[in-house]
Amino acid sequence: MINQEFFHRRNVTLVTLISAYFIIQITINSFIEGIASIFPPAFLFAGFYLIVILLLHKKVNPKLTMYVLVSFMYIYFYVLLTDSPYLVNYLFMWLALPLSAIYQNIRVVLVAGVASILLTVYSYIYLHQEIFPNVGKEDFVYLILFGIFITSFLVLFIQKVRQANGKLQEIAYRDPLTGAANRLLLKEKFNQLKDENASSIAMLFIDLNGFKSVNDTYGHEVGDRLLEMVVARIDGVLRGTDLLCRLGGDEFVILLSNVNRPVPEAIATRIHHALEEPMEIDEQLVHVTASIGGSFTTEVMQADLETMIREADKAMYQAKGK
Repeated sequence: MINQEFFHRRNVTLVTLISAYFIIQITINSFIEGIASIFPPAFLFAGFYLIVILLLHKKVNPKLTMYVLVSFMYIYFYVLLTDSPYLVNYLFMWLALPLSAIYQNIRVVLVAGVASILLTVYSYIYLHQEIFPNVGKEDFVYLILFGIFITSFLVLFIQKVRQANGKLQEIAYRDPLTGAANRLLLKEKFNQLKDENASSIAMLFIDLNGFKSVNDTYGHEVGDRLLEMVVARIDGVLRGTDLLCRLGGDEFVILLSNVNRPVPEAIATRIHHALEEPMEIDEQLVHVTASIGGSFTTEVMQADLETMIREADKAMYQAKGK
């Protein structure tokens, strides 16, 4: 589940790696050529570094910060190659391409791939004698093909990683019986809404009435199939942004966001209507109803998941009593 916090952590990691590279670079250059050799690129790096640190500290749109960071890398390498056109600096430039893959974002890798190839063309045309004194036009083609190959490989690698992560997330975040979200996904989604500063959060707590008697009368296999059908019907009346989670047994919660107070009540009514029609399982008509309670807050930053679940649970028991 790739969210804003994921990109923020990757931004911090990339800044740390770049900082380590820069410290190593200026240490070696200062030792070999003297302290004056690290300027003016060092001034540019310091300016970029302060801007990125400010963006990270303020957590300004981590995705935007990601593109800014990758762009800064290539601007810095352009200035570095122009000021110090050495083969070693050109080779280090290619490290920016695999580093950009830590985001698992195909667009970023494509941007980095194109930037690497453009810097290669620039270096070959304008810095040929310094960096490629023995490279002819026929060999230059292989440098371009190398960039295309590395970029294509990283794109394919990211696609495979995403597929694997998708399967793992399906196992980690979903109830294996019904396919509804589990508590782990509920917690992550709740925290994500807080990070995004949602205008409101609502929780509906659902307890099925008569489910135990279905298990006792028809057996657990019918009970399991009933739960699957109940989840399908509830999902059918929810919005795309709503999250249905199975807490265990026949208890469910629904996480709603950016809604007014009447919306949870309207959704609860739709759920009642969705469960009115009996469900046919193995030629048996099975009927269950639901008791639903809710909690609601606009104080999103102070909201606590377990507290909202308890409040919705309490409201559900009051509804069941009625």
